[in-house]
Amino acid sequence: MEKEKIFGWAGTIIRVDLTREKIVKQPLPKELAMNFLGGAGINAKILYDEVGPEIDPFDPENRLIFGTGPLTGTMIPTSARYTVTAKGAFTFAFADSNSGGHFGPELKFAGYDHIIFQGRATNPVYLWIDDDKVELRDASKIWGKDVFQSDDILKEEIGDPDIKIALIGPAGENLVRDAAIMNDRARAAGWGGVGAVMGSKKLKAIAVRGTKGVQVAHPDKIEDLFQKCVEMMKGSAKYKWYSYYGKPWLTWLRNEKQKSNPTKNFNLPRVPASEFPKVDHEAFAKHIVRWKGCFNCQMHCGHVLRGLAGPFKDVVGEGYEYNQMIDGYMMGIFDLNFVLKWAVETNRLGIDCDGPAYAIAWAMELWERGLISEKDTDGIKLEWGNQEAALAMLNKIVYREGFGDLLAEGTRLAARKFGKGTEKFAHQVKGGRIEIDPRTGWATALSHATSTRGSDHLKGMPLSNAYGKWYGVEYNYADDSSTEHKPEAVIFFENMNAVIDSLAVCKNVTWTQSEDSFGLPEFAEWMYAVTGYEYTPEQLLRIGERIYNVERAFNSKCGLTRDDDTFPEKFFTEPIESKIKCLDRETFEKLKDRYYMLRGWDVKTGHPTKAKLEELGLSDIASDLVKRGIIQG
Repeated sequence: MEKEKIFGWAGTIIRVDLTREKIVKQPLPKELAMNFLGGAGINAKILYDEVGPEIDPFDPENRLIFGTGPLTGTMIPTSARYTVTAKGAFTFAFADSNSGGHFGPELKFAGYDHIIFQGRATNPVYLWIDDDKVELRDASKIWGKDVFQSDDILKEEIGDPDIKIALIGPAGENLVRDAAIMNDRARAAGWGGVGAVMGSKKLKAIAVRGTKGVQVAHPDKIEDLFQKCVEMMKGSAKYKWYSYYGKPWLTWLRNEKQKSNPTKNFNLPRVPASEFPKVDHEAFAKHIVRWKGCFNCQMHCGHVLRGLAGPFKDVVGEGYEYNQMIDGYMMGIFDLNFVLKWAVETNRLGIDCDGPAYAIAWAMELWERGLISEKDTDGIKLEWGNQEAALAMLNKIVYREGFGDLLAEGTRLAARKFGKGTEKFAHQVKGGRIEIDPRTGWATALSHATSTRGSDHLKGMPLSNAYGKWYGVEYNYADDSSTEHKPEAVIFFENMNAVIDSLAVCKNVTWTQSEDSFGLPEFAEWMYAVTGYEYTPEQLLRIGERIYNVERAFNSKCGLTRDDDTFPEKFFTEPIESKIKCLDRETFEKLKDRYYMLRGWDVKTGHPTKAKLEELGLSDIASDLVKRGIIQG
């Protein structure tokens, strides 16, 4: 790509070899940009090309890839996103994580689309980017410091309070498998243990100052689109919910309508009626001090919050949403003052909020069943609802002390190491925790089982009627009891969400969440206005399919098969309510059959076929998988 002719994309990739202390700038290949867009898509292709199955997540030869999209940093609403991709610390396969705030746009303003890290520094370092100036600097004085301290120290050292920083805390330094990469102090790339991969490289932070802006092809169209988009966003049915409550409004939807709020390590389908008014979205709203949005976002679903009672009264923090509320439910803690404290502490320590909560919930069930005692837990009474114990164990997890060292491995590895029948209560898919009870519906189950990064709702769970709208069929995402159209809908959302994460906009204002918000037609308009390239909605969806196949192919290369697209036995044998039965295994396997068939994948193995990969322009990946004996030639 000739830099002077580029619009949208910055046109440059930074490669950093930490072992050799070598930094190289490379042009972003036009073919790569056209076929994978940016962000998650380009990241995935780089990961496949450069990381083999023999590479451990903490091996210096693993890659840590930061990627913005062509829309990042533009006037397109919610264009704040960036993606971090690596071989995952707890899946040992594909992992990526997406974050908002202001770091992604700042990286674009400095003139860069992606940063690829490899190797391991001898001593702790951070990367300083000041437009064209890119250099590694000593990070010894902030190694061991928490996220808030490190953020303050770097801004003081550089002498600019407005620089944007992505960094790890003690959790990443100690290779806790759920460690996050934090930016803006309270925004997290938290999934997949990418923070632990960063820590394994002795890379403490990336600090950026960018002043170049983003060049767009049609500025006049951008201005018109901006006004149109804001009006459309505010007219969306879910705008009033997200703009006031943020994601915490989902607690009501899932508890009262879908009956799927994970509680006490999935032993309850939802929060008991006697407790829910203490921890629903209305209770949450009482803690709001002010609203806060990411770069160029009119949804402003973030909040600054204050504790109102108890030992955490007057604790102030942000970055607290639905997930942290679920963390409390999982540990049997029904107190939003605690949830705020949990959010602040996990942000400060640089760990994904869910990981330690789910690990502690697992341990609390073991405690209740008499499988562990104070002798195992360093004297900490891991009883349901014990707030003091939860915070004490969080600290032990982050610093890998005592029983916390075991929990720092995540429930799958912890259960394998501890044994004694504890594996039965470790609820995970591909090593990733289960966020939503799959027994509540077939689309929920199928999307969480087939997600390329372990069980998760952000890859392909249908959360709107967009599939029906696009294909003109009757489809009600809220009715998850029927199997009709479920594989088709999951595939549609997986492909579409891959596009969203590659353009780098927020899912909260797209068809992912509401069919009356931004979707494929708008994405095509945005791409033309920003880059000057004309994509049809169908072409974009095809690119999403290509990206998802790359992610799946990487997992195939790492040894994952159809057998990994499933759930622990509990979800097939234990019903949770009279109206919510356990999953029927035969029906589930038939849904998977249809899913693989529609995908063009091998129904027996779950691997992408040579024909499908070649059809998508991925002949190089097809040849590699054939050569490795993973798929047939």
